[in-house]
Amino acid sequence: MVTLGLIIDEYHLEKKVSEFLKYMQGKAKINLYVEERYLLDFSNMNFKEDIFFIKAKGDVVINLAKLIERETHIPIINSPTSIWLCYNRFLNSTLLKKVGIRVPEFSLNPIGEDPPFQNYIVKNIRDQKNYAFNPLIKEKEGKITVRDERALIEAQGGKENYQYLYYQQFVKSQWEYKVYCIGDELFFSKQIPLLIDPDKMKSRRIIKEIPELREIALKAIKAVGLKIASIDFLQSKNGDFYLTDINSSPNFNYIQNGVKIVGDYLIRIAKA
Repeated sequence: MVTLGLIIDEYHLEKKVSEFLKYMQGKAKINLYVEERYLLDFSNMNFKEDIFFIKAKGDVVINLAKLIERETHIPIINSPTSIWLCYNRFLNSTLLKKVGIRVPEFSLNPIGEDPPFQNYIVKNIRDQKNYAFNPLIKEKEGKITVRDERALIEAQGGKENYQYLYYQQFVKSQWEYKVYCIGDELFFSKQIPLLIDPDKMKSRRIIKEIPELREIALKAIKAVGLKIASIDFLQSKNGDFYLTDINSSPNFNYIQNGVKIVGDYLIRIAKA
C-alpha cells in the first residue's frame, strides 16, 4: 500500500479534505504533517513516504517541503518552489508574461500611489492566507477601482506591513473561467465574476473544453512547475483571455469526482 505524506494546515484539514481522506481509506496509508502542530526535527529526517501532497501555503509548510526535497528523492506535489512562485503575485505575473502568457497589466506601487493604468484591482502581494476575497468597489466618472480588503489589512495592519501593493489592471468580463489541472487532465467551468456575485457556486457551471484555455493552462503550469492547480481567466470585450490568478492549492471538491481523480493521480505517481 502506498504511504502518502499529507502536508496541510488546520484550516484545510478541517474544511477541505474530509471526503479525500475518506476516499483514500484502504488505498493508501496517510501520515499527517499539520503546519500548526509540526515542529521541524532536524535530528530525524528519515521520511518513509512514497509521495508527499501539499495542501497549504504557509512558511512552515514551504520549509518542511524544502527539507524533504533536499534530503530525499520522494516526489512532492506541488514542489515548494512552485508553491512559492504561485502565491507571490508579482513573481508569477512576471514569469507568466515572460513566457508569452497574456496577463493583465500589473505593477507594485507604494501605498497611496496609483498604478500606470486607469481601471485596476488591488490585491495582496503574497496570497497565502485562507480568508475570503472581500472587495471594496468604487466607480467614478467611468473609472473602476477595486480594493481587496485582505491587501489593505496585510499592508497596513498585519504583521507584514508592506510599503507596496500589487495592482492588476481590471478586465471587465461577462464570465470568469476556471480551469482545474490534475496532471494532464483539465476540467473547465465558468461563473459570474465574484465582483458581480460573491456566491461563486450559485452560477458556476461545467463547460466544454476551450482549446485556447487548455493551451494557456498547460503552458502556465509548466512554467510555474505545478502538477495540481486551478487557474482563473477573464475575457475582455474583444475576446482575449487574461490569466488573472493561479492557485497551487485548489479545492478539488468542486470537480465532479474530484477526490477520486486527485487520489488516483497521487497513487499513480507514487507507484511510477
